[in-house]
Amino acid sequence: MYKQPQIHGLKSNTIFMIKKYFYIVLLFCFSFSFSQTDIKQLKTDLELVTDIKSAKQFIKDNPKLKAKVYTYNEEKHNNSLSKKLFSKNVGASFETEEQSANTLYKIISITPTLHYRASYIFLDGKKLTISQINSLHTVIMSKLNSGKQFNHLAGKYSMDRNARKGGDLGWFTSNKASEEFINSLKENNANTIFNLDLPETKKHYIINKTHQQKNIRLLQVLKITFEKDKNKRLINVFN
Repeated sequence: MYKQPQIHGLKSNTIFMIKKYFYIVLLFCFSFSFSQTDIKQLKTDLELVTDIKSAKQFIKDNPKLKAKVYTYNEEKHNNSLSKKLFSKNVGASFETEEQSANTLYKIISITPTLHYRASYIFLDGKKLTISQINSLHTVIMSKLNSGKQFNHLAGKYSMDRNARKGGDLGWFTSNKASEEFINSLKENNANTIFNLDLPETKKHYIINKTHQQKNIRLLQVLKITFEKDKNKRLINVFN
């Protein structure tokens, strides 16, 4: 009489465990099937991404993917990923595998864009009088003529945060600077130092045009990063 409840309890536990594992297996199978469907749908949706507008729509329609559009500059971003991106054609997709995640890239556009490059020393007319600006200008030009490096003088005299970079702007497009600044670069040759005074805004520059303007390719890419466990089923789907 004492052993009967034990046997009954054992049967109950066994039935419970069987049901538990059954639901786990069922859930896993459903999850896997759903993921495969997601992959097919993702591939279909990505084929519709042909420009920046459709890329933004894709991001809006798929908030859980946390996709983003990135812009790569062929001159500035000189690494293995950038080289691989620029070796692809517009519309191409490929995947990369990292330690914790895999990333999918879809090339949206590759556009040659005119870039400028210069360094400058900024003298703030809101903090200095014209007399002080003229005096500093004379001192700076004298030091340049005596052989002092422009970046060293920019770090010492320039009155904005770019002084920490020696006044170097790197490669930039026309929408990143004022029209007057861009026009002054167009009007002067490379390796020329000249002045730009903007009295209306009280901005005064000594500009060193370090490079001739040139076209640099800009690449826009849609980037989607997947967690490693989900990503195992994505490898080679888009390559």
